[in-house]
Order: sequence, then structure tokens, then C-alpha cells
Amino acid sequence: MSKKAALSLTALSLALGGASVFAQSETAAEGFIEGSTLSLINRNFYFNRDFRDGENATGNGYSEEWAHGLMAFFESGYTQGSVGIGVDAFAMLGLKLDSGSGRSGAGGTVDLLPYNSAGDAEDDFSRVGGP
Repeated sequence: MSKKAALSLTALSLALGGASVFAQSETAAEGFIEGSTLSLINRNFYFNRDFRDGENATGNGYSEEWAHGLMAFFESGYTQGSVGIGVDAFAMLGLKLDSGSGRSGAGGTVDLLPYNSAGDAEDDFSRVGGP
């Protein structure tokens, strides 16, 4: 490699490296708290199924469930410095609004609510964690 080519490559790498430093300094990074977001999803779900071809496993001709769900998602900003650290977390809550005896369950492979060991729909269920 010639001396002129080596100097050209060095100048090019310094120019490109300096451009990325300037680009980082122009965009002021938000802090851990300032860059954080919290989003809430609020859902209400009613499921009714009519078994026109006969009775289901519970003995009547239909099943129905009504539930409400809340999902919260938190995403923090990143800490200042050369290595930014952030936190993501979620919390979910499901509430049974109505699912009386003998009418809970979708009657197939899909159920709206989880069930306890006695086969009754749970009154509430939740999950908390991070990705």
C-alpha cells in the first residue's frame, strides 16, 4: 500500500469517526426518567357461543364469559454515559365480570378465562415481569 493511500484512508476514517461523534453530541440524549413512557391498554371482552347442534359439556345449549383486562407497559429512557442502561417492565390484570355456573368455557380449544382445579373460572389473574 502506498504512503498516499494510507494517509487517505487515515484521513477518511478520522473524518467519518468525527462525524459520528458530532452527530451524537447534537442529539441530546434524554435521561432515564425523561425518556420513559408508560402505556395502558384497557379491554373489555364478552364471549357468547350458542351450540345449535345440541348441548355442551355443562348440560345447556350455550356458554358465555365476560372479562375485563388491563395491561400496562413501562419503558424507561437510558442512563447518561457511554453505556446507557434502561428498564422495561409490564403488568397485566384480568378480571372475571360474569361467567356463571354451567355457562363458562368456550366449548372448544379456546377459553377466555383460566380455570382452577375444580373447573370454575378464576375471579382474577395477573402477571408482572419484563421482557
